[in-house]
Amino acid sequence: MSTWDEIKERVEKNGNVLTITMEELRGAQGAGKLGVHVRGQIKSALAGMGLGHIPQELPTYQHEQVRLYKHGTPVGDFITTVLTPGQQNDSKLAEQFADGGVDYSAIVEKIRELVAE
Repeated sequence: MSTWDEIKERVEKNGNVLTITMEELRGAQGAGKLGVHVRGQIKSALAGMGLGHIPQELPTYQHEQVRLYKHGTPVGDFITTVLTPGQQNDSKLAEQFADGGVDYSAIVEKIRELVAE
């Protein structure tokens, strides 16, 4: 069973993004069931460590997966931009993915780094 500190460390070591199960989050919380109050406590614990999660409403089933990401990092900022509708974020996304605006070699290199870990 992982602790909150171990989960945060794994997120950071995995490029500031990590997919885990609700069972693992429940275990870190020290809870037996994933009721509404336990899910609220998990959400608060993650926020307190500077971690966001997708889906935004935590699942109730222990085997469902949750993607954790660290706020204030490039991947965290990207996920936040995608999840937050609005013209400003639409413009950011369009700019980032416009022809010539994406450095595909850097993306491939980053994928290689992540896979190698």
